[in-house]
Amino acid sequence: MREAFADQTDPAFLQEALSQINSYRAQHGAPPLTLDPQLVEYAKSRAAKMSAAGQISHDGLDRQQYGENAAWQATSTPGTPGAAAGATSDWYSEVDNFNFASPEGPHSGVVGHFTATVWKGSTKVGIGRVAGQGAEYYETFIVANFSPPGNMRGSFATNVSPKQG
Repeated sequence: MREAFADQTDPAFLQEALSQINSYRAQHGAPPLTLDPQLVEYAKSRAAKMSAAGQISHDGLDRQQYGENAAWQATSTPGTPGAAAGATSDWYSEVDNFNFASPEGPHSGVVGHFTATVWKGSTKVGIGRVAGQGAEYYETFIVANFSPPGNMRGSFATNVSPKQG
């Protein structure tokens, strides 16, 4: 374990991340999420925990209450923490692997980040970002926690719709 990175979750980052997530949701007919202050604090703590471990891990997540997307970014340039778009666009890019004709699967690859992002049954989100100097790179960990959680077997057809329009 190493020292957890510093919190870099500022209002501009939160608004950017929420706007991007809600834009993706709108494309799939999902209602917009609201930013929940308690979930923001939880997401910040989850990002700090991952940074201390030096890796993305969903260990310790209360899966009954929350869904979770996480992202890691690295650069050799010090200064600015990773942008929300680096995480949200990666999560959404999994749409290409999702089989809308057979929502419960099989799918051609990883889809869990995409489906959590657009899951219609989720209503709230918290997003956290930490950044700092890792062993080799300047690293950023971004975490989004969703409530209620998505990705429930047997519920994909009603919660994940094809892109509209």
